[in-house]
Amino acid sequence: MERVKQVNFRELDKEIKKFWENNRIYEKVKEKNKENKEFYFVDGPPYCSGAIHLGTAWNKIIKDTYLRFKRMQGFNVLDKAGWDMHGLPIEVKVEQEFGIKSKKEIEKIGVDKFIEKCKEFALKHKEIMENQFKNLGVWLDWDNAYMPITKEYMEIGWWTLKRAHEKGLLVKDLRVVYWCPRCETALAEHEVRGEYKEVYDPSVYVKFKLKEENAYLIIWTTTPWTLMANLAVAVHPDYDYVYVDVGGETWIVAEKLLEDVLKKAKVESYKIIKKVKGRELEGLKYEPPLLEENEKLRELHNLENVHTVILGEHVTLESGTGLVHTAPGHGEEDYEVAKKYNIPIYSPIDDQGRYTEGKWKGWFVKDADNEIIETLRNKGLLVHAGRIKHSYPHCWRCKTPLLFRATEQWFLKISEIKENIIDQAKTVEWIPEWVEQRYINGVKYVGDWNISRQRYWGIPLPIWVCEKCKNYVVIGSVEELKERMINNIELDDLHKPTVDKVILRCECGGEMRRVPDVLDVWFDSGLAPYASIGSKTLKKADFITEGHDQVTKWFYSQHALSAIVFNDIPYKKCLMHGFTLDEHGEKMSKSLGNIVNPDDVVEKYGADILRFYLLSANKVWEDLKFVWSEVEDVLSLFNTLWNAYMFSVNYMVLDNFKPNEEYFKHLKDEDKWIISRVNSLAKKAIESLEIPHFHTYTWAIKDFILNDLSRWYIRLIRERTWKEKEDIDKLSAYQTLYYVLLKLCKIIAPVAPHIGEAIYQNLKTEDMEESIFMYSIDVDEHFISEELEKEMEIVRDIVDSIYRGRDRIKYSLRYPLKEIIIAGGEEVKRAVEKYGYIIKEQGNIKEIKFGEVEGKYIVKPNYRELGKRYKSEVPKVVEALMKVDGKELMEKLKEGSVIIDGYEIKPEYVSIKVEIPDNIAGVEFSKGTVFINTEIDEELLKEGLMREVIRRIQAMRKELDLDIEERIKFKIEGLEFEDKYIKIIEKEVRGELSDIESSDYSKDWEIKTPTGEKYEIRIHIKRI
Repeated sequence: MERVKQVNFRELDKEIKKFWENNRIYEKVKEKNKENKEFYFVDGPPYCSGAIHLGTAWNKIIKDTYLRFKRMQGFNVLDKAGWDMHGLPIEVKVEQEFGIKSKKEIEKIGVDKFIEKCKEFALKHKEIMENQFKNLGVWLDWDNAYMPITKEYMEIGWWTLKRAHEKGLLVKDLRVVYWCPRCETALAEHEVRGEYKEVYDPSVYVKFKLKEENAYLIIWTTTPWTLMANLAVAVHPDYDYVYVDVGGETWIVAEKLLEDVLKKAKVESYKIIKKVKGRELEGLKYEPPLLEENEKLRELHNLENVHTVILGEHVTLESGTGLVHTAPGHGEEDYEVAKKYNIPIYSPIDDQGRYTEGKWKGWFVKDADNEIIETLRNKGLLVHAGRIKHSYPHCWRCKTPLLFRATEQWFLKISEIKENIIDQAKTVEWIPEWVEQRYINGVKYVGDWNISRQRYWGIPLPIWVCEKCKNYVVIGSVEELKERMINNIELDDLHKPTVDKVILRCECGGEMRRVPDVLDVWFDSGLAPYASIGSKTLKKADFITEGHDQVTKWFYSQHALSAIVFNDIPYKKCLMHGFTLDEHGEKMSKSLGNIVNPDDVVEKYGADILRFYLLSANKVWEDLKFVWSEVEDVLSLFNTLWNAYMFSVNYMVLDNFKPNEEYFKHLKDEDKWIISRVNSLAKKAIESLEIPHFHTYTWAIKDFILNDLSRWYIRLIRERTWKEKEDIDKLSAYQTLYYVLLKLCKIIAPVAPHIGEAIYQNLKTEDMEESIFMYSIDVDEHFISEELEKEMEIVRDIVDSIYRGRDRIKYSLRYPLKEIIIAGGEEVKRAVEKYGYIIKEQGNIKEIKFGEVEGKYIVKPNYRELGKRYKSEVPKVVEALMKVDGKELMEKLKEGSVIIDGYEIKPEYVSIKVEIPDNIAGVEFSKGTVFINTEIDEELLKEGLMREVIRRIQAMRKELDLDIEERIKFKIEGLEFEDKYIKIIEKEVRGELSDIESSDYSKDWEIKTPTGEKYEIRIHIKRI
């Protein structure tokens, strides 16, 4: 062991990282465990789209803490790091670099160049982020990280899709999907969940004229642009609808929404003509309001069921009119109900969301809203136009509002295996447990998975279509592609520029070319459980964890693919964590200026402070509000730990202490207690980390460091460290501290690996392992004594109550108390009899008695309560009460009511106050009361003054920056002490009272005693 100095935790980080790297500690730990039982972890891959943020840091710290624990348990942890490198996140970043605003511009500069830039961007930021994660102390297999851009990974993606095809679960279909007009691609349902934002949109009520009668259907829409694609109006078959005379016009509206519609239209007088059920309106033909503005609508107008009233169970009465404008090419429910009526799926917009025909051809559809509203107004068809704030889906990467658009896409038919997915989800250990239902609810309402993207940077769909007969094949491997290709293309890379050149021969003799789409990037990450290890068999992950947005994203995508290919779920234990927010609960963003950079926190405080804070701030599945002052509290916690470590080791070094288990034979009660407590902590840590419940793990560590070790045990044994070098009490205290610190650094190592390692490296002897991470968190069960811990807790509670009492009566701890009297039950009495010496020492008490303090018991009647029961007889009842013994009455009332002179007295009828003597102060603790005798005599005063002087000399030693072993001479002016006190002062300050002529340091002090006296003193110190 070497002497310990004050610490800068950031510098300590760097030193320990160098030690790990130079000595290949991570590799040695893996080598040590390689023949042991495997623990398979799948890293939820972060996007290589920039630097890490606080949430990403939290995620990796959770993973690292858990995996360090599993390695310390001896598991052979399979811990490949993972990256998400395809998809829109990278494409959008590269577009920003190039200043690209549309897909046409990508085509112009060249898809091959664009993809090469995407690859460069991904690899560059992978390296940046990897170094940031390493800066946090994260141990993962970085060298063998899985990357979806590799040929091997992409090929397993092809194999997966072919398996889906072989099982009949891959289909191409025309459906209404989420569409990003800026990225010009379809999106899947799970990509949009959590991406809804509050926006303002038009709120328009429109009249649709019936053809066969002089009446209007009144509809409501927030997307006027879709009126250009209107093909039907839906009503609910069972709702009541009314024909209403409004100023000579007949309007048809759902009865329950009539008042609201008329209020919007500012109609004051009306008359209900008749009421019908929705089914009676079916088949009514109408003229769409924009028939003249769109020639295609006029072509479709005469088709069967087009521009008629149809029935739909999806119609609600929550808002609107109860009649739903139906554009089958721009709404999921519209699409489904239109299919039932054989209505065409019509969508007159292009990939950029611009009209392809009609009056506003070439316009972006949202830009046409106001023009359409004005057109309706001019035609006399506008009932009301306003604005509405509502939740609307946005692109998860570029944040553009999405459109609903009918396009042909490739789907995985999740609907056919949904029940299997739900059943499999029930086999998982979800943390917290309620996430299971959240996950299952998400699966219940999810549709088929749209896997095709009209983009560039991704795994190309391995689907080749014949130009002649339109048949298609799904290719499952590079080998299969080579066998079928009719041109000579080098297949070292499987991205678009390469595979788009490949031509296959169809059975009909025609040429087959690949469909231009790439796979959804969530398909990439969903492959991770098996593709990350290059396997075509399912290896279930023992543990995964991600934020709560991933419940319906990554948790789902990997399960969906494993269910399709292997009919199983790919993970056993799944932990959901929260999001990081600012201290006010706001999302962190550049615009708000509230972003906390994890690198900045590490630079200021050190990695372990951030790690511990993030895992202790709350339960990990709750959102975390980042509060700087709470980080300071964690810094204070670890400074407390370091001070305890420094105190212990520096005294050990001073006395040339060598650990020896023989000293365990001489342990005192307080030693046995702290050893029991640290093993109880180890047990709690293992139980908590196994779940994992990081909050109970870190909270237990915090309590042990602050309360058990620093504020209690070190206080108990401080005087033992001042004894002679070979004193067995001192040596057994050192052995205890050594044992506790060694055990504690193992316990904290998963969450505070740098600090744990640093302490261990100084404590370890030649015969010990090279790193703390080559040990487990072990529990010496034979050292645990629940009885001792319970009794010591009572003692601590009593001492704390003495401190509170002293503070209340302004009686400093440096002045002894003549006596205390403790009132409590048998367990309190047993604890006090065993450990009274600790109470005396820590409370600075001369004598302890057990029992009650005799005081005056004053009975006060509750006249209001007595009056309710006895009314005019209250004076007689009070007279009877005044005759009884107050103490006896108090005891009897504890058991219930009492009969006095024939009157029933209940506890609520009286209050009994105990007045104790003036020189006694009563302080309650959890199991009783401590009565403090505040009398002070001359002897007690002198002893207190002695301690006052000791404290001030110690303070002066610290100000002189003296080492522990340095001795001094000192002189005191203004106070004189007897020899017995002088010897104590000399021992405790490592000095000698002397009439020194010159000094290194002199200082004036004022001392106030509990009796109100003041002493002006001057102390001189000189180094020897």
